[in-house]
Amino acid sequence: MIRTLLLVGIGGGSGGILRFLIQRWLNAPFFSWGTLLVNGLGCFLIGVLWALSDRNLSSDGRHLLMSGFCGGFTTLSAFTLESNGLLQDGRAGTFLLYTFATVAGGLLATFAGYKLMT
Repeated sequence: MIRTLLLVGIGGGSGGILRFLIQRWLNAPFFSWGTLLVNGLGCFLIGVLWALSDRNLSSDGRHLLMSGFCGGFTTLSAFTLESNGLLQDGRAGTFLLYTFATVAGGLLATFAGYKLMT
C-alpha cells in the first residue's frame, strides 16, 4: 500500500507541476487556454493508457500514470472556477463555448486516445 501511495503521489505531483506551468504560460484574462489544453491532453492520455492498461501497463504503471499523473495534470476544480468567473463577468457565450469544448472535447479526446491504441 505504501508503494502505491508513493507512485500516485509522484505521478500526481509531476502532473500538478506540469499543469501549473502550462496554465501559467497559456491562460489569458479572456479565456483559459491552458486549462482547456491540459484537460484535453489529459483526457487523450488517459484514453491511451486505458487502451494499454489491459495488455502493456502494469498495476504500478496504472497507479503512477492514470491515478497519479493524469489525476494531478487535469483539473475539474479549475474548470469550474473559471467557468463560474465567466458567468459572473456576464460572458455567457464564452462560458457555453468553454464548457462545451471541455466536456465534449474531453470525451472525444479520451475516445480518440483509446481508439488510436486499439
